[in-house]
Amino acid sequence: MPPVVKTLGYVGLIPFIGLTFLSTMMKHNALIENALALYAFGIFSFLCGAWWPTTDMQDAKFWRVVLSNILFLTAFFGFLLLPNHWLAIGAALFIIIWAIEHFSSLLPEVSYSYKKMRTVLSVVASLSMLTTYVFGTA
Repeated sequence: MPPVVKTLGYVGLIPFIGLTFLSTMMKHNALIENALALYAFGIFSFLCGAWWPTTDMQDAKFWRVVLSNILFLTAFFGFLLLPNHWLAIGAALFIIIWAIEHFSSLLPEVSYSYKKMRTVLSVVASLSMLTTYVFGTA
């Protein structure tokens, strides 16, 4: 795995952790909660888009492309129609996308170090979102 991938992956956790910390310190702060929700939605959209092949488009698995769209649309409509619950919905979707990547044959096999990194990123992002959902809005 290239060092830049690892670096960007872990640096991408800073907003999750920082905004979660702020949300628990400054309860009922809509700006912080909305920032976390929007950031999480953006990252989730990126993950769904990463399932679209670039070099092997002709060999793309039909269900990989369809499922990425279904997951994105679920996230989009959850974000749009259930904004007060998006952080919980998004946390579940992060775990779902991780599980599909980890346990299905829809995506090409990746290295152990990448799987390990994605596990850490998914768990931390989900826990951050759930923490803000449970404690930041109370």
